[in-house]
Amino acid sequence: TRDRERGAVRLLEPEPDGTPFPIPGGAQMIFSDLGTLAAEGKRGFSAYAWIKAELIRLGVPAAEIAIMQHFKRSAEKQRLFGDINAGRVRIVLGSTQTMGTGVNAQLRLVALHHLDVPWLPSDIEQREGRIERQGNANDNIEIYAYATLGSMDATMWQNNERKQRFILAALAGDRSVRKLEDVGDAADQFALAKAIASGDARLMQKAGLESEIARLDRQRAAHFNDQLAVRRRITDLQLEQNNAERRAEHVALDIAKHVTTRGDAFVMIASDRRVTERRVAGASLLSKVRLIQRAREETEVLLGTLGGFDLVCHGGSTWRSEFEASLLLRRHCLDEEIPLEADLTQIGLIARIEHILERLPDQKASFERKAIEAASRLAGFRDRLG
Repeated sequence: TRDRERGAVRLLEPEPDGTPFPIPGGAQMIFSDLGTLAAEGKRGFSAYAWIKAELIRLGVPAAEIAIMQHFKRSAEKQRLFGDINAGRVRIVLGSTQTMGTGVNAQLRLVALHHLDVPWLPSDIEQREGRIERQGNANDNIEIYAYATLGSMDATMWQNNERKQRFILAALAGDRSVRKLEDVGDAADQFALAKAIASGDARLMQKAGLESEIARLDRQRAAHFNDQLAVRRRITDLQLEQNNAERRAEHVALDIAKHVTTRGDAFVMIASDRRVTERRVAGASLLSKVRLIQRAREETEVLLGTLGGFDLVCHGGSTWRSEFEASLLLRRHCLDEEIPLEADLTQIGLIARIEHILERLPDQKASFERKAIEAASRLAGFRDRLG
């Protein structure tokens, strides 16, 4: 009809960079496994040829209409898909076999039409997978299914409904149940199509009510799952906020304890002796740690105090059962390990320790930001409860 033809000229949104498409407009696919071009020679009538002629009569240029069976080779098909995506072809007719798998022409698709009823639910899924897929530029699409009152269409939709429910039950994996539970909306759609095709108002009302009940059940399940996820997220964010606040408090205590060692103010206390040269202090620390490493002595020894913090060497076995001597900066509620590479110099070691201490205010600010961010997200999730 002219309304169907008009549906194919809807404008697409501009491309991601804001550039309009050179050719505006949408595209449509028409599926039918009956009335193909091959039927014209046997029966003297082809639905494909008739539809194309009607579309041309209604004003659609012949060059913008394609019949999939005309494109046999892979290269020809790829050119057709490119023309559909580019807007040069707006309407394409084909069967499930010729226009199902391997068709990537979804960019402009706004509507899909089932002229007949396939034998299998998978065929319907395959057809609709051409338009319901990533890469379609349209936010809203339309899918049409057609049936004739009093025809075999109702029986065909009923068969699809029965097959779909059987498939869903098999996927559920429970062989003991006598009553099948619907776990998807495809079967309800088939039931509604069956009712409409039958022309029985009671069946249509029943199918409509069943579809509405299924929709409400899905909404309830989705809400329940969402509430569980929200509660889990609230618990995680509370823990995240509490941890960040506690760490910020601990770093604040470290800041209060810190004594600057910048420039000539540098001093390290080791065995009641004041060491004012960074190279000497670094050499003392490295030699003592390496001595414990060579002796493989399980011990914990105070090596000195720098910037108000004790420096401790801990010797012991790791989780891999290997002996390791570690240099630790003893902070409030935790010990921070100082990495000791083989090529680390005496000056480099002292610079590393001083850098850690000088960054304490930045570390405190970072934890405070994390606490604020967690509190903000926490408020948003609490608003979603109920």
